[in-house]
Amino acid sequence: MPWRIHLTNQAIQNLHILPGKQPLLAAWTQRDRATYFDLETGVEVSEHQHKAVSRQSDKWAEFLASLVAPNGAHLPYVRTAQAALYTTYDGKLRLYWMPADELLLELEGKEVKLEIKNLKAPIFALVLDQIMGVIAALDGKGKLHLFQQHISVGSFDLKLNLNEDSQPSLAIAEGGSLIYASDGREMVQVDNSGKIKKRQAVHYFIGRLVCSPDGKRFVTSDPETGVIRVYDDELQPTHQRHALDLLQDAAQLQLIADLPPFNAAPGSLVIDNKGNIAFNISGVVCVTTLKQLDALPRPQPLL
Repeated sequence: MPWRIHLTNQAIQNLHILPGKQPLLAAWTQRDRATYFDLETGVEVSEHQHKAVSRQSDKWAEFLASLVAPNGAHLPYVRTAQAALYTTYDGKLRLYWMPADELLLELEGKEVKLEIKNLKAPIFALVLDQIMGVIAALDGKGKLHLFQQHISVGSFDLKLNLNEDSQPSLAIAEGGSLIYASDGREMVQVDNSGKIKKRQAVHYFIGRLVCSPDGKRFVTSDPETGVIRVYDDELQPTHQRHALDLLQDAAQLQLIADLPPFNAAPGSLVIDNKGNIAFNISGVVCVTTLKQLDALPRPQPLL
């Protein structure tokens, strides 16, 4: 199954694995343009420009209705000039991240403004659970703000060291059961009540952190070495491999295509429940599986 394709000479902006009868990979080459590939084979299904209109336009509802992939899946995240838009699996709930950190929740046509009390730093990262509508926002002071749809759960200090040079990451499992956060040097696992379950410092700088929909695995990328690492939900590393090695082992779907520069780092990153992993380096997209990574020895208790 592992495959790769040189899609563009520009950096890929985002990748999404879209579930359905035919699972697809959406690769965003521009803010409003996505190319859809069959996840298993890498065959291109279609390319579509999801061109946004003003939210005040009478064509806004038509634009929202168009945010569906060829397999029928609602697109989980779309950026427009006005906002970042997050959507649940069923398309009935949408979250808008507006300028000045204004958060609007739309449920079946009705909008509610989310109020974060005592927000003293900009929001660095935001995620939406695609089943229950749990919302998590990480601000620049390392505080996690949780909502169950429009109801505030509270704000919780994760004691992360965030600054202008940090690379914050935030990921959420389906149902909001687990939330993973990182400041680039430390990983924290939180439940949907804001309680810290585990935290783990790492010996490298985390560029990206994403989790599988079920929350049982999460993946990080190392921008300095290009290594992709997989962890279980106990924050224990299970697999790792250099991204360029994964690229070289993947079937090239073009007759002529160059590998990205040796020193280029993985950009977008995504993993599904089956262990399929997609990432990009510059304009090259690669889909691989957990089996292609090197398994790490598991700690064993002393007898």
